[in-house]
Amino acid sequence: MIKPLISVVTVSYNAATTIEQTILSVLNQTYPYVEYIIIDGGSTDGTVDIIKKYADKIAYWVSEPDNGIYDAMNKALKIATGDFLIFMGADDLFYTNDVIQNVVSQISDIDAVYYGSVLFKGIGTKHLGKFNKIKWATTNVSHQAIFYPRLIYTKYAYNTRYKVYADYAYNLNLLREKVDFVYVDEIVTLYNMTGMSANTPDETFQKDYRSLLLKSVGVSAYYIGKCIRCLYFYKESLRKYL
Repeated sequence: MIKPLISVVTVSYNAATTIEQTILSVLNQTYPYVEYIIIDGGSTDGTVDIIKKYADKIAYWVSEPDNGIYDAMNKALKIATGDFLIFMGADDLFYTNDVIQNVVSQISDIDAVYYGSVLFKGIGTKHLGKFNKIKWATTNVSHQAIFYPRLIYTKYAYNTRYKVYADYAYNLNLLREKVDFVYVDEIVTLYNMTGMSANTPDETFQKDYRSLLLKSVGVSAYYIGKCIRCLYFYKESLRKYL
């Protein structure tokens, strides 16, 4: 594909302290074919004033109440017109100004999902790189590092029953549907680990987690992943007492 349009979506709510840097990280991309969309949940802290400051460079924005982050993301899926779409959190940043250009240069299949890595802010740790079934059974690829093709994002919506991990469920569903995930060796995003998924439980997702994994990665990967998760949490528990 030559010069695909990339839709970048930021979902925000009361993000006045961080969203301007996020906006600039999108607008400063060297790749010229970017459609920027902001879905704000009715912020009251000055976020909207910052969005208005850049309104002439934003393809679409709205500020209105919603039913949570994934409801807002579903709104964006209906609005975006890009050949690929990536979500960028209101407190996250593209790693460099050339990231989109670098990823686009490696796209060869317009129907595949392309993903890179994220770098955790303040820690400097790269999140896991290339995934296989066992990695999928232990954790998710950050959606701030995933470029979804139009074929996918216009067909599948986020399950809003999952308040925190609907993006994980979304990817597991794509794996179950045999969608190709293609890894590109790029750090896509500086990721803020203090976001909602780092601090909020999702009981509905946890109840469905086993079923979602078994349907997407299979029995062997599920049990190996379960052992890895148990070992990880055991080490973390020990660390608290040492």
